[in-house]
Amino acid sequence: MKPFIAVLLLLAQGSPGNAPGDAYFGRLKMSTLRIRYETMQLKKRYETHQLLPEQAEHLLQLTDDAYMEWARHYPRDAWLPSTGFSIAQLYEELPGATARARAVTLLTYVASTFPKSPYAQKSRAQLHQGVSVKPYPAWARATPAPAPTALPSPAPTTLPTLAPSASPSPA
Repeated sequence: MKPFIAVLLLLAQGSPGNAPGDAYFGRLKMSTLRIRYETMQLKKRYETHQLLPEQAEHLLQLTDDAYMEWARHYPRDAWLPSTGFSIAQLYEELPGATARARAVTLLTYVASTFPKSPYAQKSRAQLHQGVSVKPYPAWARATPAPAPTALPSPAPTTLPTLAPSASPSPA
């Protein structure tokens, strides 16, 4: 009877490796599926210029926050290497030193935490090539508004008017 209860307890705890589908992480309480989906959608929306770089970076930081909490709770989840690598790839596309630093951190995390995964090999290759700081893209720069020009004031006219004048005319 005791072995049967022990087996039931183990089964009730679930797999210690993968996160359950109804577990939520980060400030936005994202599921593992949502984290992966959001990463793909942010990449698509940024590449099609639907998001400015700062908007994409803000949303990616929230997704990254959820990813890191997921990794703390389920460090052996099979989806962590690919998801971490995907997030790092998107950080690499974004301009600025903050995005570059975050990309390097995630690539290092994937390479060191999941050394036997194919994403660890890809991460090491990326780190070996170097991750550059991307400049702010031209398509996202604000275009200056045209300077307002002064409208010419109407010139005084000497044409007779139909309105009666205030001073009497000499007769």
